[in-house]
Amino acid sequence: MLIIADYISNIIDFQHLKNTELEKHRALCRFLVLKNDKISCQWMLALMDVGIICNKGRVAMNKLNWTRPVIRLRTAGTVYIVMTIVLGAVSLNTSNNLFYLMTAMMLGYMLASGLVGRANVRSASVSVSLPDEIYASVPCAVQINVTNKNRFTPIFLIEIALEQENGRTSTLFSIVQPGATESRTVFSTFPERGRHPFEEVELSSTFPFNFFVRYWPVDSQAEAIVFPQPFVCESDATFAVLDEEQEGETPDPLAETDIVGVRPYVEGDSMRRVHWKSSARTGKLQSRLYDGAFANLPRRVVDLDRLISSGLERGLSMAAYVVAESVKSKLPVGLKSGDLLIPPASDYNHKKNLLTHLALYEER
Repeated sequence: MLIIADYISNIIDFQHLKNTELEKHRALCRFLVLKNDKISCQWMLALMDVGIICNKGRVAMNKLNWTRPVIRLRTAGTVYIVMTIVLGAVSLNTSNNLFYLMTAMMLGYMLASGLVGRANVRSASVSVSLPDEIYASVPCAVQINVTNKNRFTPIFLIEIALEQENGRTSTLFSIVQPGATESRTVFSTFPERGRHPFEEVELSSTFPFNFFVRYWPVDSQAEAIVFPQPFVCESDATFAVLDEEQEGETPDPLAETDIVGVRPYVEGDSMRRVHWKSSARTGKLQSRLYDGAFANLPRRVVDLDRLISSGLERGLSMAAYVVAESVKSKLPVGLKSGDLLIPPASDYNHKKNLLTHLALYEER
């Protein structure tokens, strides 16, 4: 029996056994057969089968990149299992039919818990919805959706957890009706800009009796593009001065319409709009007013190279602030970085394009 005890200790960490070690255990079984120790041999073969099954389970979980246990015991479950084992041992020693019946009921209760709990987590489908704009170090609302794939029965006590660098965020769905989708909102913070895929989305449930925590793998395709945290900056050294060739690359909508007047020069106005006669007469730069509201807006081009000269992250944060505030004020804004020139515009898609460029700056 000492041999069996030693073998049980090896079974606990069976994933580390090599083929040569397995051959040694098989040879030990043959030795026990020669010694007519049939009981010990049967125990060894049974434990070896259990070990092989456990090892195959670990291999399957590793293929799914599953790093958490499929089932984890709760305190109540541990107490229940110990009571069942004790009652079973008492039943064998006393041969009392009542104890046999109680042991069978407890085992059946545990079996029902396992089957119902497994069906409960298998019926849940999880998806993660992210907001359109996510800024570094700024809390954002992440929507978690759970759909009940079962058409007849509800699912209960579904907990969804998001594992991130700065901690763990979780929410509980107490009940989801058949075929329905329930949503919860959690607040999450991303410490740095860039790509942040949700690789670890954990689905678990203690249903039905809180004996075990059952886990089910979730394949989440959600990926967050985190923009730099906006940082208020002075506008003096923010905008680029474009030469004539670059000015030609930036379209000037409605510039060919009729001139209706002049106004004071605003930083970001194209030099082509300067009315030199009025500027000479007043002593201050004046810009032409065209027949069209959009044509009269100042056109800003953020000089990214100048901003990041004082620090990469600080410069990107200042650029993000200028882009966000310009589009918010309906002012056309562009971006100049090295040989790249993005023409000014003021629509929302243009804003996301500029912020995405800033978020992935090192990757380009």
